Amino acid sequence: MSDANNENQIEKAIHIGSGADAMEAGSWYDNAYYQILLVEPIPDQTRGKFIRTTIVAGQRIRPENTTDGIYFSDYQLDQETINKLNDYPKSPYLDEDNINEKNISIATYLPSSGVVFPAGFIDTLTRRCLDSRTSFKDLLGSHSIELSNFYEPIRTLLHTRKTSQLIAKTWYAYLHAKNQNCGKLWNCFTEGQWHEFVGDKTDILDGLIAREIFLADQNTSSENLKPDNLDIYYPLKSQYDTQKTRFLVLPNSRAWQGIALGLLLSGQAYYGVDKDGKYTSKLGEIVSYHQVSQPILSTGEIVMKYGLEVSWDTFKGDIIEMSLSPGNNSIAYQAIIPYPPIPSSDNLNIDDIKAWADAEDDPKTENATSIPFFHKRKGSDNSEEYLVDVRYFSPPFPYIPLSCS
Repeated sequence: MSDANNENQIEKAIHIGSGADAMEAGSWYDNAYYQILLVEPIPDQTRGKFIRTTIVAGQRIRPENTTDGIYFSDYQLDQETINKLNDYPKSPYLDEDNINEKNISIATYLPSSGVVFPAGFIDTLTRRCLDSRTSFKDLLGSHSIELSNFYEPIRTLLHTRKTSQLIAKTWYAYLHAKNQNCGKLWNCFTEGQWHEFVGDKTDILDGLIAREIFLADQNTSSENLKPDNLDIYYPLKSQYDTQKTRFLVLPNSRAWQGIALGLLLSGQAYYGVDKDGKYTSKLGEIVSYHQVSQPILSTGEIVMKYGLEVSWDTFKGDIIEMSLSPGNNSIAYQAIIPYPPIPSSDNLNIDDIKAWADAEDDPKTENATSIPFFHKRKGSDNSEEYLVDVRYFSPPFPYIPLSCS
């Protein structure tokens, strides 16, 4: 077979299947299958590699009178994660009257919403339609001008900001861990002593874990699968099956190559913690799960829209449109996220890295150090009102990578 024929065969293989099955209304809230990434230290030291990842595939809610299988309603969230997800939408199929912190689980936030807008901004964006008693159904249909002209572009810019901030967070975590107390935290991380990261040090651990995912070999998706077979993933193409609805990245999708990064950016990466909120990998001690990073992309975006890869030698991201075979659902774009070496302190101060990493999108009060995303003004009654506009979607400091989405 000629080289040209070989290339054609490779191209055809890339575009098989998507992972988003044909779904009935709301079936993504029922017993659809999802994936999460579980992270832990490597038990046996491997030079230059400090985490082990497992892709866990399971269903959302455990049915009554069942004891086997993987269900994400069994994976309770820790208090810190619950607090950070306070503004993110929960599944509407949960009983809001009876929900409490004891039954908020990973399933509560599946599928992932990705980034969210403040209610006040949504109100500004849709006020004219909603004031005219337009139903939400009509708003999405005949009154979708505001959504298509402003919602989607601004959401894309927020993707860009949040990914750039996550990169800055990993940089700060690395510099802090290496430089404080003679590198004590860095040694704890590389030696698997993750339980030493307590209190405000948890953010440092999260940043170091995210850094390892950015630095992972892009030719391997993960070391382990749970369950340890591919039965859930077959058939390797979109299907319509009410007994087995999947919202998954399939192994033959181009997105599988960067699935660990995809699950990180969609808020579907976790590690286990004990009753004191400290990392543990012992099954008898895990009482809840901690989210490594809050959602930036949605589940649908990592399954159907973006395949992700990392470039270690550029400061600007890129998006490549993929060629698709008619009738085949696969990712539409390959997003290349920049993750270059950290610039020297002469070029980029660590305080500036931290300022961008921690910058609030919508601070309650602004001052000279604020780096907000949303644009507000004082109204006639002296209250703040959102404008349909954005401010800082890229960092004000040089050499911090500009992401893409």
